[in-house]
Amino acid sequence: MAGKNLPFAVVSTAMLCAAAFVASVYYLRLPGLACNHLTPLTVLATLSAFLISICFRQMARYKERPQRLILAGCMVVALLALVLDFRYVRQYRDRCDALGQGFSLSR
Repeated sequence: MAGKNLPFAVVSTAMLCAAAFVASVYYLRLPGLACNHLTPLTVLATLSAFLISICFRQMARYKERPQRLILAGCMVVALLALVLDFRYVRQYRDRCDALGQGFSLSR
């Protein structure tokens, strides 16, 4: 059985990458003002970058093909979450900053 051969570190990394991706998609799909979603998405992008570095580190440790394939898949999922979060934050950051300045000037 393949599940018995996978170390706990690989399985937990896969679960964290999946959770980061699901959380990113959740925040991207939430209705409402985009400015409210920038901070959580920035944190999720940072977490995704950290998970990519963990995957690289584990690639050096685990040499078997199934473990490396799972870690490569984790890197792809984390990279996708990172790119989606970055594009969203980049798209709305200037608008939200301008909106915030408009409110502070009117006081």
